[in-house]
Amino acid sequence: MLSLYELSTEDSIVSQLPGSIHEDEIRKYCWLILRTYPDLKKEIWQVGIEGGDYIYSFGGNYIFISDDIWSFNLIAKKAVLEELTAEILSLKAKES
Repeated sequence: MLSLYELSTEDSIVSQLPGSIHEDEIRKYCWLILRTYPDLKKEIWQVGIEGGDYIYSFGGNYIFISDDIWSFNLIAKKAVLEELTAEILSLKAKES
């Protein structure tokens, strides 16, 4: 799935954020931010009992999300990760 959307060599949002931000917070902030994109579209997904793997698109970009009851991860190109990281840090700062 990752190679089909040219994401197989890209990095994770988890590695871009401080270790003090837990995966549950990352999940919450990512979904809050992603839902603000009016052109957010689910391209392909594989869902199981515990969660699933998804490819979404928005603004001409693709992201891979792995979201299950144990963990969350978002993989994207560097520019997308930088934008999402900045927005997550901004949201977190506003809540503090």
